[in-house]
Amino acid sequence: YGKRIEFIDVRRAYFHSEARRVLYVKLPEEDYEEGKCGILLKAMCGTRDAAHNWVEEVAKFMKKLGFDRGRYNPCLYYHMEKDIETMVHGDDFVSAGDIANLDWLRKQMEDRFKIKTQVIGIGKGTVQEGRILNRIVRYTDKGWEYEPDQRHAELIVKELGLGEAKGVLTPGEKLKEHEVDESEIEGDRATRYRQIGARANYLAQDRPDIMFAVKEICRSMSKPTGSSWAKLKRLGRYLVDKIRVKIKYPWQGEETVVSGYTDGDWGGCQKTGLSTSGGMVRTGQHWIKSWSKTQPNITLSSAEAELVAMSKTAAEMLGISSLAKDLGKEITCLLYTSDAADE
Repeated sequence: YGKRIEFIDVRRAYFHSEARRVLYVKLPEEDYEEGKCGILLKAMCGTRDAAHNWVEEVAKFMKKLGFDRGRYNPCLYYHMEKDIETMVHGDDFVSAGDIANLDWLRKQMEDRFKIKTQVIGIGKGTVQEGRILNRIVRYTDKGWEYEPDQRHAELIVKELGLGEAKGVLTPGEKLKEHEVDESEIEGDRATRYRQIGARANYLAQDRPDIMFAVKEICRSMSKPTGSSWAKLKRLGRYLVDKIRVKIKYPWQGEETVVSGYTDGDWGGCQKTGLSTSGGMVRTGQHWIKSWSKTQPNITLSSAEAELVAMSKTAAEMLGISSLAKDLGKEITCLLYTSDAADE
């Protein structure tokens, strides 16, 4: 209950890191001298190693403050003494901790960088809602809420011309035999299909409800057909009245167990005979991650399809366990599957 989330945006981030190789640049007009050029002392946007230089500068700065850098994910940092967890994404820092320690971190960063900051939570100097990487994070009396970037759903509906359409209850459905259209779409229409499909794929990482439907749409990216377009339209109609989705994280205790749930759709693809692996990882009541993935090979039984799905879930849980260690947590993983694996 006492933790807050602090979002820090570093301005002109690349100019804070040292240049690590010799780079010559043209002098600006106000400093121009015939026959002379400049040598970069700081990293500059547009150079190949600017992002790498910034990452190394951040690592050096965070280590100086007493943070340990993640081994599984080098974008994660953990300060054991102050119990601050930090994720770095480009020039954005997202930290979780109590208000006093977050104030300490902000002051340290203000001394080194030019920053813009926002603290989400309750108390002096905080807001109850903020945007982090264009996702809405909200503090409530009952816990935290997370909203995916709704603009992508709005654009999908708009680009498909479905603004006045009636919504449907499911993001996908199995086409009836007379509805199957295997004729390939080409030109501008195929380009639009790929553009909208790519947008849906980005949105799906935060929307478990559309993952399977989007996965099926993306399978046709190289050669979209009439049936592919029908699936895309179905997704758009589903999003018509489900533009915004809240994922709720109610208050709960300090969980030490992460549970993975998995299932396999044996031979679900009528065209190729391939199966689908589906899964979700939770800690207590909190959703962490989910996925829907077409299996790479044809499986010969439902039990084999389940085994492949279980292997995928086990790999995901091992990754989450490693991520937790980067944040100073030790967790136990439990994997659950359907009864088909016991047949």
